[in-house]
Amino acid sequence: MKSSPFEFQRRFYAPPAAFKDGKITLAPEETRHLTKVLRLGPGAGVEVFDGEGRNFAAVVQETGVAAAVLQVLEELPPRGESPLDLTLGIGLAKGEALDAVVRQATEMGVKRILPFTSERSEQASPERASRRRTRWQRLARESLKSCRRTSIPRIEDPQDFTAALTGTETERLLFWEEELGGGLQALLRRPRPDSVRVLIGPEGGFTGREAHQARDAGFEIVSLGPRLLKVPTAALAALTLIQYAWGDLA
Repeated sequence: MKSSPFEFQRRFYAPPAAFKDGKITLAPEETRHLTKVLRLGPGAGVEVFDGEGRNFAAVVQETGVAAAVLQVLEELPPRGESPLDLTLGIGLAKGEALDAVVRQATEMGVKRILPFTSERSEQASPERASRRRTRWQRLARESLKSCRRTSIPRIEDPQDFTAALTGTETERLLFWEEELGGGLQALLRRPRPDSVRVLIGPEGGFTGREAHQARDAGFEIVSLGPRLLKVPTAALAALTLIQYAWGDLA
């Protein structure tokens, strides 16, 4: 496998089912981006990722209103995936806040995003939760195009807080603004764990009862300092520190 000869911004997503006999058929949305936004036509070189860890160099063969057909040239090395198996649990918050978290978590190399409901979070009907998850999956795919990753984070259906505590990761951390002891700096000096689960609360934060419940479930309770942070800021700060200490950031 060779390095890509094409520009990174010319990246497109196609699920594994779109690959057949050495050709890739782009969906209408991706086709519109190729032809209308980037104004590419037959002969143009692009990269295509399947969201499951594979990345390909391809050339545009033909374009149509509903679909573009590409010819695979070669498989490229995977790129952009963190060596750390990192799961982010995030309390349901307003749409724009969670949209930002999904984009940033994708860029930061998170493998799994777990939205959850808690005492102070937004509550969502199953129908609304399904619509939001579909939107988050689309936002994650879009983020992958620009951040050079090849695997789409797995985004779970929203579940309750108790279910969010059931992970088996090596390190499990809950960030709580009321934790005055800090504790994060010393914790991040430990050797890299195999996997990490991070829980960030909704806009109202976690309650004391939830923090104690998490501690009883084996989570370490840590803080991000003396200031109250908005949900997207808190999530990005936590992921940045963890990827710097245990992942591949810098």
